[in-house]
Amino acid sequence: MEGIQKSIAELAESFNTTMADFQSQIDKATPESPTVSSVATQFSAFRAFTLKAIESLQQQVELLDQHMDSMEMRSRRKILLIHGVAEATNEDTSARVVDLLKMHLKADLTTDKISRSHRMGRPRSNKTRCILVKFRDISDRNATWSAKTALKGTGVIISEFLTKPRHEVFMAARERFGVRNCYTREGSVFVLVKDGDRRCVTCRADLDKIQVPPPAPAPVAGAVSSAGAAVDQQLTKRTRKQIARS
Repeated sequence: MEGIQKSIAELAESFNTTMADFQSQIDKATPESPTVSSVATQFSAFRAFTLKAIESLQQQVELLDQHMDSMEMRSRRKILLIHGVAEATNEDTSARVVDLLKMHLKADLTTDKISRSHRMGRPRSNKTRCILVKFRDISDRNATWSAKTALKGTGVIISEFLTKPRHEVFMAARERFGVRNCYTREGSVFVLVKDGDRRCVTCRADLDKIQVPPPAPAPVAGAVSSAGAAVDQQLTKRTRKQIARS
């Protein structure tokens, strides 16, 4: 952050000094002087310098955003979201989660292994809020995450607590590559591509680098495969022999 602030200050100082110099030259110019042409040349060079400096600042900001996002995701590494658990008045969310996981996942879990839990967002009459669960030990969190497939068919879903940028990337990946080809693990988004290969993405730039494999060519009407052609050829020879014998 200190480096970015310094770059912005230097850019602002250079901009103000150069623009003041341009204004001074324009004020002193006479109709027959070549000042206007000279200022135009200097301005063109200054514009190129300014655009390059802005691009450099944008890259620094992007790196800073990625670093902050990584730190935020790391702070959520012990958290899971439980979706589909009906709400009740004056409920103990930790107890409800423990009972649910014991029933379906056969988990060796107690409420004292949960650091905190609560519903996310404001209550809504038409929507069940998910439960945020923070485990005390990362091993309990990972064990729960690994066994989540046992919840299939129960209406309950477990997901990771992704940061907003990573959640947006995950949703974009699912839309582009299909739900079955995208999943998350330890806060990273993975995309399955051709031949079982997988790519890890943490931002839009990573997602845009993935090349979508071209679709398989559609069969041409009336075309015969090599195997089919061989069979047809054998049948033709057999038919000729039968005709010759008759």
